[in-house]
Amino acid sequence: MNTEIFNGFGKNAREFFRELAEHNNKNWFLENRYRYDDEILEPAVAFVSSLGAGLKEMYRDLNYSTLRNGSGSVMRLYRDIRFSPDKRPYKVNLGLILWIGEGKKVELPCFYFHLDASRIFFYGGQHQFPADVLERFRAAVDDGERGPALEKILGVLEKQGLLLMEEPKYKRVPRGYPADHPRADLLRLSGLGVGTDIPFKMAAESGLVDLCGGYARQMAPLIEWLKPLNRL
Repeated sequence: MNTEIFNGFGKNAREFFRELAEHNNKNWFLENRYRYDDEILEPAVAFVSSLGAGLKEMYRDLNYSTLRNGSGSVMRLYRDIRFSPDKRPYKVNLGLILWIGEGKKVELPCFYFHLDASRIFFYGGQHQFPADVLERFRAAVDDGERGPALEKILGVLEKQGLLLMEEPKYKRVPRGYPADHPRADLLRLSGLGVGTDIPFKMAAESGLVDLCGGYARQMAPLIEWLKPLNRL
């Protein structure tokens, strides 16, 4: 399959992940590796290339890579089981990430595409705030201008169907801020992003790239709000 022009994921991509969840072992995967390569990996590389090229004009500091070893946009299928009691070797989903700025891609503003047996979604935001960014995030949420501006952005995105996807990590408002803060729920977050589910029928269509590209453009106000926190 062409790695530059995205023509859709394989029609059996969903079924592959369903079966992988049932047979999560090396022997089964090696016997079915061709299915992963043809129906998921090759289209994923084309998706990243097409989406990244389409967004580069709007997001000049966008980074994406078609490397397949986990260091690029295609997240590793292999689980890190070194310190985990769960020894299943494979993840049962596809994760694709395009990130903004320099540093650890999972700790920067990003766009993320997810496909598994039961769900497809597209996300934009910053899932993990490093300690220094978390401190700046809280100060911005508390700020009399930046805080209300964020609420307005999230409200507009919600009306467009792009919903907040992060759950509060902390039970209480962090120390130094009043418990009845008007933006208490935001202060309890450790990351911030919005997203939307995508119908499974879209997975096999070339229009999936344009659909996600449209979502990424809608998310621009949130990404721009996040960038100063990361000194971008």
